[in-house]
Amino acid sequence: MNNPIKNTRKMYYKYLSKNVTEVLVQFSDEEPAWIPLSTYEAIPGVSLSSEESRYWNGELEGEEFEKALQKYGYEYTQIPSRY
Repeated sequence: MNNPIKNTRKMYYKYLSKNVTEVLVQFSDEEPAWIPLSTYEAIPGVSLSSEESRYWNGELEGEEFEKALQKYGYEYTQIPSRY
C-alpha cells in the first residue's frame, strides 16, 4: 500500500470543543474521504512517519506536541541544496 493520505486539514469540532487534524485518504479506486488522523492511526497495519517528521509537518497536537517541542525546539532552518 502506497501512502493513502492525499491531504490534511485542521477542523474545529464544535461538539468536542477542540481542533482535530483530518486526513483525506484513498486506499484504492474508491472516492477519497476525510477522517480524523486518530482514526487513521488506529487502523491495523498503518505505520505513520516518525515523530520528528510529524512534528515539523505540524501534525502533532496537545500533549504529543508539547513533548516533541521539548525534544526538537522551535526553530527549523532548512539548508539550501546548493551547500
